[in-house]
Amino acid sequence: MHNLVPITVDTKLIPLLGKPLRQSFAPRMQNSAYQAMGFDGVYFPLEIENDHLSDVVNALRWMNVPGFAVTKPNKVEVLQYLDEIDELARKMGACNTVVNNNGVLKGYNTDGVGGVTDLIRHGIDIASCTFFALGAGGAGRAMCFTLAHYGAKKMYIVDCTDAGTELAEEVNKNFGQIATACHTDDKETMLKMVRDSDVLMNLAGVGMYPNVEETWIDKKYLEHLPVCFDATYNPLKTQFLLDAEEIGCKIINGLGMSINQGAVQAHLWTGQPEPYEAMTKEINAILKEQES
Repeated sequence: MHNLVPITVDTKLIPLLGKPLRQSFAPRMQNSAYQAMGFDGVYFPLEIENDHLSDVVNALRWMNVPGFAVTKPNKVEVLQYLDEIDELARKMGACNTVVNNNGVLKGYNTDGVGGVTDLIRHGIDIASCTFFALGAGGAGRAMCFTLAHYGAKKMYIVDCTDAGTELAEEVNKNFGQIATACHTDDKETMLKMVRDSDVLMNLAGVGMYPNVEETWIDKKYLEHLPVCFDATYNPLKTQFLLDAEEIGCKIINGLGMSINQGAVQAHLWTGQPEPYEAMTKEINAILKEQES
């Protein structure tokens, strides 16, 4: 851990802005990676809500801060305080990563990149696939925009609110007519969309701890699906993934998504190669501690 290394005037400071942050694995994951990289930096949680976000962001640009991370509830609010915004983050309307270049702040969003990179690592050809996304919240928005950015052929966006329709309209406005929305109440249409999909994604948090027995779809509807993805990694296998695995689907949990997005952040802040292996080692250690 970084606290064994002296912090000096040269140490780069990288805060995580948001609230609450006590539950975040990010500080341990980032700091262990910095040690492995030989990077003199420290990543730390800094709880802040939107009330004073502008003051904090403006102060950080003049400190020894190569950048900072942003999480709830600040991902949208922070955009108005930045000087530049990456194309994907601009279209998405949310930012989780800011790079400070001599007082010029540029915003990125690595959330969806983390998930899409993991799909590609598992052999998924994004451009040839139809994706089914359950959930149009933060994870759903990040994944759908990023999949579209990477050239997804088609996607279905399903939510229990009107957010699914709104997200589909935004995706189509930015990337062409590739997204179709459906409300979860329309079971018949939803199941037709499931049957027409190559990759089924649970981005709604259904089955996340402590509600580990919950699932959103009966496993009989998964039989033809080659790939099932869940953005959750606590538990490592949700009931949805357990059911999918039982009938022979390829399953992918959200662990790689979390590690990848953090590795991309570290690369943006340090200029060094993405520390995927170091972060994987640390997050596996955290999960092992939680089991004991």
